[in-house]
Amino acid sequence: MLRSRTRKLVALALAVTAWACASASTASAQATGAVSCPGTFEVLNNDSVGAFYLPAGPYVITVLNPSTLNCPDASELFREFLEDYDGRLPGGWRVDPSTATFTRGSQGFRVTAAGPTPPTPPSNRVCASYFTVLHNDHIGSFAIRKGRYRITLLSVGRMSCAQASNDFAQFLQDFDGILPRPWFVAPSTGTFMRGSRYVGFRIKPWSGPLPPNGGGGRHPSTGGKCPGTFRVVHDDRIGNLRLPRSPYLITAFGNVSCAQASTQFTMFLDNDYTGMLPRPWRLQVTTGTFLRGSGSKNGFRVKPAR
Repeated sequence: MLRSRTRKLVALALAVTAWACASASTASAQATGAVSCPGTFEVLNNDSVGAFYLPAGPYVITVLNPSTLNCPDASELFREFLEDYDGRLPGGWRVDPSTATFTRGSQGFRVTAAGPTPPTPPSNRVCASYFTVLHNDHIGSFAIRKGRYRITLLSVGRMSCAQASNDFAQFLQDFDGILPRPWFVAPSTGTFMRGSRYVGFRIKPWSGPLPPNGGGGRHPSTGGKCPGTFRVVHDDRIGNLRLPRSPYLITAFGNVSCAQASTQFTMFLDNDYTGMLPRPWRLQVTTGTFLRGSGSKNGFRVKPAR
């Protein structure tokens, strides 16, 4: 009886060892079964996916485990990741800049520059100059850090780079994040669409060397963000400008200082009962801007500090 049990235990141990060897063999086969996809993928301008910098040019895509991911899907995923705004990839995907690989569980692919092949000229949808955001800002819930940004048109002929730059500057000045119709924004890709996914533009932090012609648009074009925040302690309003309880950012411009702007904002909150500001002050509700005189370049702007 003891001898029989011993033979069964030995047989079980051998079976476990065989299974482990087979699993290791399968894993090794998967690891060495990578397949290079035919053709190349063109990155049309210096770009990045999070911390992974990709100079413009052709790239070869290599699928690491063809049994879980095919070449067309890998190419489409790479395109989506390049459109991603902040490097936080969807669906559990991760990027490793040191190995140029994108992985999710058993799925994965690697991208490699295709050698000396000359890069494709930049698309005419990509604006040549950069747009500078001078301080951390937001459009509704879409946070936009200070820095240089590339603007890419969604299509050619329906909008110019100058128009896209002007629209972006206006959206940054918007008070409540509700863009004028028919505009809407997709924060995950930094895309602004004018009623259609074919009309509008996309923004993304600038990557690579700066263009020789310098920058284009700039926000804010005048003034500067005041340090700290101003707190509105309960829901309030000044004329038609509704001010929910919140900390607020103040940007002063012209000959109005930050201290003067804060004092004036306090006075307007304390004394405004009819919506009529004391002369010569004027209010632009859509941007939360107070001007000291009609058409004046002196004043300040307030915005919830979300």
